[in-house]
Amino acid sequence: MITRIIDVAHTIATHRTQHGPHRNLHAARRAITTGLDVDETAELLYRDALVVEWAAGNRPGLHTVISRIQQINAALDCSLETETEDLINELLHTRGKGEPTP
Repeated sequence: MITRIIDVAHTIATHRTQHGPHRNLHAARRAITTGLDVDETAELLYRDALVVEWAAGNRPGLHTVISRIQQINAALDCSLETETEDLINELLHTRGKGEPTP
C-alpha cells in the first residue's frame, strides 16, 4: 500500500509540474507531502520536490530539500541514489523556470 501511495504522489507531482493547463506547483507540493507523510525516506518524492522548487524558482526551497534528503540518508547510513545526485547537480547549475545560469 505504501508503494502505491508513493507512486500516486509521484504521478500527481509529475503531472502538476509539467508546463501546460494542468500545471499547479501547489498541488504538486501537496502530493509530495502526502507521500512523504507515509514514507519519509522515499527518495523519488524528494527528487520530485527538487524539481518543483526549481520550477518555482525557489532556490532556498531547493536547498532545504537537498538538506533534508541528505539528513535522511545520513540517518539511514546510505548514499544518495545516482539519479538524485545527478539531478541536484543539474538543478544547482540552472535557474528555476528553465533558465540556464549565466
